[in-house]
Amino acid sequence: MKKIFRFSLLSVLFISTFVLAQEQIDEDFLKSLPEEIRNDFIREMSENNEVKDEIYTAPRTSIDTLESNLQKIQLQLTQIERSIEIEQDSGELKRFGPDFFNSTQSTFMPVNEPNFASDYVVDRGDTLKIQMVGQRNEVLSSIIQKDGTINIPEVAAINVAGLSLKDAGDLIQASLAESFIGIKSFTTLTHMRNINVLVIGNTVSPGVYTFNGGSNVLSVLNASGGVNEQGSFRSVQIKRNNKIIDDIDLYDVLINGNLKFTHGLRSGDAVIVQSKGPEVSISGGVNNPGIYELKKSGDSADTMIKFAGGLIPGNIEKVVVERKNSGKKDVIEINTSELSKFNLTNGDDVKIPSYSSASNPIHTVKISGEVALPGKYTIADGETLTSVVKRAGGYTNNAYAYGGVLTRQTAKKIEKIINERIYQDMIKFIATSANAKEIVSGGGNTLPLILSEFKNFQPVGRVTAEFDLTKLKNNQALDTKLQNDDVIHIPAFSQEIYVLGEVITPGARLYDPASRAKDYINKSGGLGIYGDKKRIVIIAPNGDSYLWEDTLFSFQQSKFDIIPGTVIYIPREIGKLDGLSYASAVAPIFSSLALSLASLNSINN
Repeated sequence: MKKIFRFSLLSVLFISTFVLAQEQIDEDFLKSLPEEIRNDFIREMSENNEVKDEIYTAPRTSIDTLESNLQKIQLQLTQIERSIEIEQDSGELKRFGPDFFNSTQSTFMPVNEPNFASDYVVDRGDTLKIQMVGQRNEVLSSIIQKDGTINIPEVAAINVAGLSLKDAGDLIQASLAESFIGIKSFTTLTHMRNINVLVIGNTVSPGVYTFNGGSNVLSVLNASGGVNEQGSFRSVQIKRNNKIIDDIDLYDVLINGNLKFTHGLRSGDAVIVQSKGPEVSISGGVNNPGIYELKKSGDSADTMIKFAGGLIPGNIEKVVVERKNSGKKDVIEINTSELSKFNLTNGDDVKIPSYSSASNPIHTVKISGEVALPGKYTIADGETLTSVVKRAGGYTNNAYAYGGVLTRQTAKKIEKIINERIYQDMIKFIATSANAKEIVSGGGNTLPLILSEFKNFQPVGRVTAEFDLTKLKNNQALDTKLQNDDVIHIPAFSQEIYVLGEVITPGARLYDPASRAKDYINKSGGLGIYGDKKRIVIIAPNGDSYLWEDTLFSFQQSKFDIIPGTVIYIPREIGKLDGLSYASAVAPIFSSLALSLASLNSINN
């Protein structure tokens, strides 16, 4: 009753204002319309009170006008598109570490001269020079024996092995003072010992190498050619007497310059390069983009970004991590203030924008269906469909590339704007035409249905694209440049043909190479009473569409093939109103509706 009262009130107001524009539109027609469409009519007629006799001519809804509007809209959308903030190097990221060992000469190689540093650890085989002043004035040369001691006449054996050169000198001074009053001693190193070290594991040239006593792990690794492709930079072990005495993180050495090793090398030690651990890639706004190794216990995003040289100067607010998760790829956004709390895992792609995300939001695309790693992916400026498919691991064996679907937000916007313009043009044309009553009468029951389809139209935004990777490789001009929020769907191969719209039994039919469009329509029970046989739309799996008319000669059939995944759409016949080809005015919307149906069908399958 409330709705009836409301309609009656609106009708009275309308009649009192326009006197139905000399019976432009009768009340029965308004009653037949859904409430929201009825209100649009009343609003339009109210706005055109002063020009009710103006004829809103067909050209406003012609295909030419639509194309012109489309070009304007596309230009506007192009002008407001934002550039993508994540910048990727044109080259492939390199693993961090191997470059430190790629030279035949290295600063890590010790010289064959004594190391006079006070922190040098003396051991058996080293030769010490001891100069005594005072009660005894003499210079002695003493080799550290196998038991770690040196012998000085009239003095008990002194065990200096394992001490720094400074501490060894202090111990010698104290021992001499016990035997001689007022004596002073000065201890220096005159000859370093030689040591034999076994280098094994993931090194380029494993084996036994001879070094002087001042050598360290870097010297050993350099002599053996460095860490190989499978070797770890985060775990190099020193084994002595069958026990692991040290586990060295080379990142601490190569990045932080920490050369203070806990243990010096001795003859008989083994240096073992472990297998590499999990790895992550870091690109974009860091000083040293590359592939970095995680410790097996895990590292935070903050730690790994510091290893990569830290963030470049700029107002960077968020970092993006692309992560493999149960056969898919997820995109995770992390505030820079939370990096220390976020632990990375094997295979993570860390992408750092070069600028503030406030001015340049992170752009992503989604790929689903028959690819190895479906999920969300960040995209660089100008990145193409082929690139994203490759990053997603390529197509599966069951992929039907010809049926690939690309939907785009900007295309959705254009579809929506165009549809709304057609709908408003239709409302205004009918509401302001001097022949409105005849138009309404000629439309019968079909016109309210058409208006409802316009009003409730849901755009899909499908963009026709080439998905055949072989064709794209041979002709890069066909490779679609992706935009933010694009959705790519690669369907599985199917043997179905879809017959939709005004047929007796719409639905899927099995593909038959010998069948034509007419055959599939007949298998669907033939055209319904409202089926328009002159405007049958054939939609190929890739989104291309054609108008097809079943004539005696039907030369059009050779222009396209009915292949698996094809949609045959039969629209409703709308006829002619008041001698005007109303069908030509609204035909574009039926093409859009057909494409929408085709796209939804492809995505769901």
